[in-house]
Order: sequence, then structure tokens, then C-alpha cells
Amino acid sequence: MELKKIKLHGFKSFEKQTEFEIKRGLTGIVGPNGCGKSNVLDSLQWVMGETSYKNLRGSEMDDVIFSGTDTSPSRNFAEVSVIMSEATNTSDKSQTNSDEYEIKRRIERNSGSKYYINSIEKRAKDVQLFFADNSLGPHSISIVKQGQINQIIESKPNERRKILEEAAGISGLHHRKHEAILRLNATRQNIDRLSDIINVVGAEMSSLKRQANQAEKFKTIASQIRDYEKELLKIDWHSIEAKKKELDESIRDTQGNVKNIKDEIGNLETENNDLADFIKPIKQEYEILIEDLQQKRSNELNLKNELQYTTEKITTVSKQIEQILVDLEREKTNLTDQVGQIRGLDSKLTELYKNINDIQKIESNIIQASSDAIESYKILEKEYNSQLSKALTMETENKNIEGQIEEYQENLKKLSTELESALNNKSYLGVDKSNEKDRDSSIDNQKQIEEKLLSTMGDIDKCEKIKNELSEDLEKNKELNLILDLEIQQSQKTKKELEDFLLSLENPDAIVNKIKIIDGFEKKVGRILNDLEISTLKKGKKFWISANQEFDDKFADSITPLADLIEGPEEIYVFLKYTGYTEITETNKIIKLLRPGQQVINANGEIIRWDGFIQKFNMDTENINIPHARKKILAIDKNIQSKVMKLEILKKETKQVSENLEKIRNEQSIKKENWKMLIEDQKKVTDKIKELDQKINAEKDSALSNEIKINSIEENIKINKRNIESLSLKKINKSEIEIAQNSLEKMKQDFYNAKTIADIKEANTQNILREKRNLEKNQKDVIENRNSWEIRKNQTEKQLNDLSERLNNSEESLKAIEFEPEKIKQKQTEIERELEHLSQKKQDLQNKLETYEQKYQKNNEKIKLLESDLMKDSEILIQARTKLENLDDKKIELNDKIKINLGINAEDLFNDASPSSLDREKVIELLSRAYSQREKIGAVNLTASDQFDEKKVYHEELCRENDDLVSATETLQKGIVEIDREARERLQQSYEKVNSNFKLLFEKLFDGGKAELKLDDNEDILNAGLDIVAWPPGKKPQTISLLSGGEQALTVIALILAVFLENPAPVCILDEVDAPLDDTNVKKFCDTLDDLSKNSNTKFLIVTHHPYTMSRMDRLFGITMAKKGESVMLSVDLNQAEKMVNDEIVA
Repeated sequence: MELKKIKLHGFKSFEKQTEFEIKRGLTGIVGPNGCGKSNVLDSLQWVMGETSYKNLRGSEMDDVIFSGTDTSPSRNFAEVSVIMSEATNTSDKSQTNSDEYEIKRRIERNSGSKYYINSIEKRAKDVQLFFADNSLGPHSISIVKQGQINQIIESKPNERRKILEEAAGISGLHHRKHEAILRLNATRQNIDRLSDIINVVGAEMSSLKRQANQAEKFKTIASQIRDYEKELLKIDWHSIEAKKKELDESIRDTQGNVKNIKDEIGNLETENNDLADFIKPIKQEYEILIEDLQQKRSNELNLKNELQYTTEKITTVSKQIEQILVDLEREKTNLTDQVGQIRGLDSKLTELYKNINDIQKIESNIIQASSDAIESYKILEKEYNSQLSKALTMETENKNIEGQIEEYQENLKKLSTELESALNNKSYLGVDKSNEKDRDSSIDNQKQIEEKLLSTMGDIDKCEKIKNELSEDLEKNKELNLILDLEIQQSQKTKKELEDFLLSLENPDAIVNKIKIIDGFEKKVGRILNDLEISTLKKGKKFWISANQEFDDKFADSITPLADLIEGPEEIYVFLKYTGYTEITETNKIIKLLRPGQQVINANGEIIRWDGFIQKFNMDTENINIPHARKKILAIDKNIQSKVMKLEILKKETKQVSENLEKIRNEQSIKKENWKMLIEDQKKVTDKIKELDQKINAEKDSALSNEIKINSIEENIKINKRNIESLSLKKINKSEIEIAQNSLEKMKQDFYNAKTIADIKEANTQNILREKRNLEKNQKDVIENRNSWEIRKNQTEKQLNDLSERLNNSEESLKAIEFEPEKIKQKQTEIERELEHLSQKKQDLQNKLETYEQKYQKNNEKIKLLESDLMKDSEILIQARTKLENLDDKKIELNDKIKINLGINAEDLFNDASPSSLDREKVIELLSRAYSQREKIGAVNLTASDQFDEKKVYHEELCRENDDLVSATETLQKGIVEIDREARERLQQSYEKVNSNFKLLFEKLFDGGKAELKLDDNEDILNAGLDIVAWPPGKKPQTISLLSGGEQALTVIALILAVFLENPAPVCILDEVDAPLDDTNVKKFCDTLDDLSKNSNTKFLIVTHHPYTMSRMDRLFGITMAKKGESVMLSVDLNQAEKMVNDEIVA
């Protein structure tokens, strides 16, 4: 993997997007202090997954976002990207096949970080594992920051072991192991939860089983209820059929009675019809006579009304004529008055026209005279105001000057009094030396408290350091405790499997229990003893007896008879003598060595018989045979006992560490309380010193203030005297003021005279104009009044014409109706004679008609009686038919009920048409009893059986899942053990290689001497500590902490570079590691880096201030701050620059 480019945007001081292209060789980052060089290193740590803002030199994670300057606003996000590629060289050296990865981290203010790999969002853990697999990370040894060399020197041996872990590339294994342990714990919790769920489901299954039984009982009772309901429906059906027959007979009888009554009613109606034929013409004649009588009486009434109307009309018309004559007289009088008014207004208009013309002739002259008078008055007013202002100004200035002089003289008196008081106070002021003595004493006391604070802080830091060490030991013990517990569980499981294997195969009487195999051969020869595991002596299906046969054939020297390896009963002696074991693996060679009856098992686990039969077995199987399984169980028991003892010891150590940790915490708590008390004392002493300083400063300030006050008063006295002299010179003479006032009085008189004349002329002008307006207004009013009278006159003339026309019309109407009343009275006499004749004829017809109608009425009464009987029989018939319809409805309802409740048709239920053998009340009693039994059962889950089946399937699935989780737990335990095994192997290999590289680099950097890395005596290398022992030239062996500062730095640099030789990272970042080195060692350091960069694929990124180191770089990135708070990058390729200079020299 190769680092190609770093992109920063809004990160810390890099406000704009900045790219660092990292090429092969040595790349230097230079610049003044505080310009942002270390921010580049911080950005790499941050993008690799750093989660601690303190390691990034901030107070919170949002501090990595550009916070703004005086000229640039702050940003709301920061973004860092690194581009890495995995390149593989092709045949063409100029081209490579590469897969590029862009890893990006982006943070938004108050929103947290997000990670991306090739623009796909990832978890922080994924990014950390990606870098860990490539020997990189925020805390990798490949990133050496300022002060990190001192941390390596001062770190404990266990902490230095991380350097070897980096070299071995097992950082990713640690992450995976930690994840595996977390998953293991989570899986165990899931198993516990699943067990609880299985128990709950089991309880639910029991409940559902009970519910299913209850549902079956419910169904039996429901079947009985169905049968009883069926019988009850059958009884109701036959009852309805019987009632229906009775109603049919009743309806037939009622219908006969109705027919007889209808016939009798028909005869009476025929007779009435004949009577009606006689009555009808009489009635028609009678009605015609009545109409004639009514017509004659109406005519008589009309004539009476007409006579009255005519009389009233004559009276009305006579009154209208009289009123019209009165109105004509009144309108003539009005017309005479209106003509007189119009003539008077015409004479008045003539007089107004004359007066207006007279005023218009003199109007312009009066206005001009008034205007001239006003102009003259305004000029005099202006001159008067000017002179008045001048006089007032002189008088005011004089008064102001006199007032200022009085004020300055008053100030002089006050200042003299203050000066005298200040001079008196000066003699009493002095500095009290006792306050300064108290202050010096308090400062000494403060120094003593600070020394105690430093001592207490040192003790607290020591306690904190010890506490951290004990906490780390406690965490390690807990982790070891977990691992041992897992190993014991795994061993116990293996032991149980072996014991189960033995229980499944072992027979107490089997011969295999009576043999003894030499140690080490149990697994090798076990497979050939299978017959001994299932056979006994002298009984059973398979057994052995003494053969008492001897043969002279012996095995070849390379084959060992089992009789030499196994002790057993004499019954199997022949079998053991002619069965052997050999280390030879070639089957053909073994067959040649065998004689008839012989068989062997070789080191490959193959059974080879003399006749060429070969049987192969897997010799790696744990449960290969009973003897081996027994031996394995014994070994596992010993291993479990050993681990249990270790676990007990570890628990005791953990308990001791916990107790020590608690003691240290209590001691630290006491120290902190002492520290707080010292802080309080320090605060009190500091407050006292401040109070004394304030008193001393107040006394000094008082004396100084008094001196300043005296000088200030003396200066103010001088200034006031000068001001009084200056104002006395500016004062105006009284004679000048009197001259100005006399001149002002004369101008005032002229001004008032001119103003009076102007006012008089103005008043005259206004009076003339006012009179003219009044005359014009009167003229307008008179004209409007005359027009009004003219309109009235026209209306009066029109009204006279209308009244004359109405008078003529009324006289003609009165002549037309004057003789009408006599004619109407003659017509009334004729109509009265006709009415008398018609009344006599009407009486004769009425007597005849009454006789026929009496007979017709009697017939109608008989008909009504018969109809009443008919109605009663009809109602009986209707009620019967209604009952019949109700029975039909009940039959239909019963049929529907049969279909709904029984699911069959009524025809199918009543084919036999025979009534039920049971009484209806008995059936109802049985049905009620069945209902009661069903109610006692209560709520029933009819689907309980189906639910039970579903729960059963679910329970089986949960059991399978539980088995899968148990299997996963075993897999995780094996994985953890495998991770530890691989980590140990890789760490051991890395230790040997890094130690070898360290020795070579140490000798090169020191021009001789020796160095060595040593692991402590811990049994587990994963928990071992790493010590550094060095022999600089001419010195004795000693640990790194005893070397000088430069030697320590150079030794640690050799160790860091040794790690890179073992496990080269894509990039190595060194931040001012050459600072403690002298020039000679800087040269050696640069030479070593140069060799490493040429002989490896690692790219070196070096932050430095040393000129020589800069000169050895292949390229430089310069970081500057053109604007305060904003970093800018400049790059220079030194190799290219050198080439250009050489080309210029050659040219």
C-alpha cells in the first residue's frame, strides 16, 4: 500500500483546500514556529480514526474546524482525505496497475464525524481496521510526534511491547480479538435470552394444550345443542302446519257469509236506483227554479245598489264644482302678488349695478396707496431691527463679560481656600511601613504554601500513575481471567465429548479394558485394536479363547510386534504376536516383509495385511480409540487442574490489585483534600497580599494625588487671573451704549408712525373691498329671488288653466246622470212581481221531492246495517288471512333458521313428515341444560389446536437457533485461541527480526557499540515487557533510561527504524526528532533515512527546523502564514532545482 496524496480543507489553520502530494524519498515540512506544520500530522492522525480531542491539541473535537480570523469567516465543516494505492509493477516500467482508495473523514460543527472509503460511508471501526492492516493508525509507531521519543524512553516495558506489535502487524488482530470477545459475550447473552424465550414458549404450549382440550369439550356440547335445536325446529314446523289447516277452514266459512250479505245489498241498491231515476228530473226542475229565484233576487239587489250609487255620485260632482270655483279665485289673487314682487326686485337690481360700478372706479387707486405705505413701513422696520440687535448685542456682551469676571473672581477665592487646605494636608501624609512588612511576611508564607502544593501535586500524580498501572493490571487480569475461563470451558467440553465417546462404545467386560499400552503408542496402534473394544473373554456375541498355538514366523527387524508394546490376557497373545507396528510408510515394502497371518499398522494410520488388504484411518482424529481417549481425558484433567490453579492465583492477584487500587484511591483522595486545603490557604494569603497592596497603593496614591492637586490649584489660579485681565480689556464703554440707544429710540418713533399710516390705508382698502363683495353677494341673491318668483308665476298660470278645464268636465258629468234614479225605481217594481210567482212554484216541487227521498233513506239504512255485518265478516277474514301470512312468514323464518343453524333445507329435515317423539318443553329443558354447560366452560379458544401446532414449530426453530448459537460460541472461543496463537508466533518472529535490525542500526548510528532488546521472564510473550539495553562505544551496558539525552534519542530512532525494516509502513512521519541531536548525529540520522528511502517503499515525511536536514530532503513543503491564523503551503523539489542549477552551470 502506498500513500500518494493528502488533502486538507477547513482543517485547523488550513482554511482553503490544500493538497500535499507525497512522492518517494524524503519529503520535508518546514516553516516558522506556530505556522501549522504539526497540523498536517494532526490531520493524518484524525483521518486515521483519532477519537481523543486532547491528542489533537484541542478542548473539543469541533476545534479541528477552521475557527476564522479577522479577514476570513469561520467554517462549518472540516475535511481531510488521504489517497492510497496498492500498486503492482507490470512489464512496462513506466506503467503500473493500481487500485486507489480515497479515505475521507468529514466533520460538521455540532454534528459529529463521518467516514468514507471511495465515497461510500463507513464506520469508524472499518477505517481503523483498514489502517491497522497496513501498519498505520492514529497511535502507530510510524507517526512520531513531538515528545514521543521521551514517551518511549519513559514508558514501561509492557507499553514498549506495542512497538513489537506494530512490527509484527498484529494491531488488527488485537482489534479482532476484542471484537470476538465482545461477540462472544453478546452471543452468551443471546443464548440466555433465547433460553428464556424457549421457556416462555414452552409455558404457552402447555396453556394452548389445555385450551385445545377445553375446545374439544366445547365442540361436543355444541353438537348436542345442534341436535336439540334440530328437534325443537322439527316440533315448531309441525305445529305451524296444524294451525295453517284450521285457518284455511275458518276462511272458507267466512267467505260464504260474505257472499250472502253482498247479494242482499245488491237487491236494495237496485231498488234505490229506480227511486233515484224518479227523483232526478224533479231535482233538476227544482234546481232550475232555485237558480231563477236567486237570479231575480240578485237583480233586485243590483238595482238597489245602482240607485244608491247614482244618488251619491250626483252629490259628489256638485261638491267638486263648488271647490274648483274656490280654487280659481285663490290662484288669481296669487298671480297678482307674484307680478308685484318681480317688479320690486327689478328696481333693486338696477340700484345694485350702479353702486358696484362706482366702487370699481376707485378700487385700483386705494390698493396702490396701501401697498406703498406697507413697503415704506417694512424698510423702516428692517432698519429698526438691525439697530435694536446691535444695541442688544453690545449690552449683552458687556453683561456676559462682567458675569465672567465675577465668576473668575469667585473661583480665585475657592482655589485659594483649596490650596491652603492641600498645603495643610501635605504635612500629615506619609507611607505606613508596617503594611509593607506584613506584605513581605505574607509573600514568604505564600512561597511555603506553593512548595507544599507542588509536593502534594507530585504525590497526587504519583498516586494517579500507580492507580493507572493498577487499573491496567486489573484490566489485564480480567482479560486473562476470561481467556482462562474460556480455555477451561473448552477443555471441559472436549473432556465431555471424549467421555460421551467412551460411554457410547465402552463395555466393562471388553478386552480393551484389560490391556496396557506403552506410553506414546495409544494413538498409533489404537485403530488396529477395534476388535478388542467390542469383544470379551469367553462370553458375548464376540469373544476370545485361548488358541494354544505357536508359530515360528517372526516379524522383520523394522516391525515391532504389539506383544512387545501391549500387555494383555493370554487369549489375545497370538493376536498381539502376529500384529505389529512399523514406522515404514511404503505399503509395498511392508507387504514384502509380512508372512502369512501377519498384519501391521504404520505411522500413516494404515492397516496392512499379509494378503494385500489395506485399510486407512485418519490419525488426526481426537476420538480415534478408547485407550487414546482415556489418556486424552487424563491429560485434559491435568490441564484443567493446572488452569484452575492459575485461575485461582489470578483471582487472588486480581483481588490484591483491587485492594491496592482502593488504597491508592483513598490515599489520592486524602492528598486531594490536603491539596484543596492548601489551595484555600493560598487563596487566603493571596487575598491578604492583595488587601495590603491596596492599602499601600492607596496611601501612595493619596500622597501623589495631594501633590497633583496642589500643582493643579496653583495653575488654575494663574489661569483665572489671566482671564480676568483679558476680559477687562474686552469690556465696552457706557457712552457707546448710550449713543446706540438714542439712535434706536428715534428710529423706533419713525417706524411706529409709518406703521400707523400703513394700517389706516390697509383698513380703508379692506373696507372698500368688503363693501364690494357684499354688493355682489346681494346682487346674486336678488337675481336668484327674482328667478324663483318668475317660476312661481308660471306655475300659478298653469294651475288656473287646469282648474278651468276640470270645472267644464264636472258640469257635463252632472247633466248626464241627473234623471237616472227614476228609471231604476220602475225596474224594481217589475222584479218584485216575478219573485212572488216563482216562490209558489218552488213550494209544490219541494213537497213532492220529500216523499220519494224518505223511501230512499229507509233503503240506505238497511244497506248500512248489511254493510256493517259485511265489514265484521271481512275483518274476520282479513285477520285469518293475516294469521295465515304470519304462519307462512314463521315457516320461512323457520326454514332460514334451519339453513343457518343446521346448514340443511327444511325438505331434507321433514321428508318423513312425522311429528317428534319428544315433548317441546322437554326439548327446551335439555337445550337449556346444554346451554348452561357451555356457559360454564367460559371463553374458548377454538383455534388453540392450530396455535399449539404453530408454537410447536416455533419452539423447534428456537431450539435449533439455540444450538446454532452454542456452536457459534464454540467457534468464537476457538477463534480467540487461534488469534492468540497466531499473535504469539508473529510477535516472536518480529522480536527476533527487529532485535537483529536494531543491533545493526545502533552500530551504524553510534559508529560501534552494541544494543539489544530483551523480553522479561513472562511465560506469555503477549504479556511480556520489552527492555532496551545499550552499550555505547567505550561505556558499560545499561538501560536506556541511564543514557544521555542525545544517546537516548538516537537509540529510540534506531529502534523506530528497525521496526520499519521489519514491517515497512506506507509512510513514516517524524516530527522534529532531530531536535536533541548534534550536527554529527543529524548527519548520521539523515544518511540512515536516505538509505532506508532508497531500499524500501516507505515514504518519509519529516518536520524539521535543522538546516542540514532540510538540505538532505528530496523536496520541501513550506508552511507559512501570510495572513494571521491561515496556513498556506509552498512546495520546492530540491532534486529538480539542483538539476536546473547544474544545467545552467554546464551551459
